[in-house]
Amino acid sequence: MEGYAYSAALKAKEGPWTFAELNEWLKKPSAYAPGTKMSYAGISDPKKRADVIDYLHTLAKDPMPLPEALAAKQASAPAAAAPAAAAPNSAAVARCNSACADA
Repeated sequence: MEGYAYSAALKAKEGPWTFAELNEWLKKPSAYAPGTKMSYAGISDPKKRADVIDYLHTLAKDPMPLPEALAAKQASAPAAAAPAAAAPNSAAVARCNSACADA
């Protein structure tokens, strides 16, 4: 966000955010970027983190491609079984489990 005074810890995190990095940030910002000014404790529940990541993915003007394993799984799924793209869902959990596995 232009004009915001980001901490040096967060400024040091360069480049686009991957699914795994966003997962770690949402899990515990202070562990992902020690020294961050953010006082937010994080989201411990992997499903809730996956839902947030899935929601953010729907808002992107140019979304990052889904991890290959999940994209292939979704492509092979019958259309009727495909979850709605705009709603947090079980696909988000799968995304977090496959691409954002807790380290």
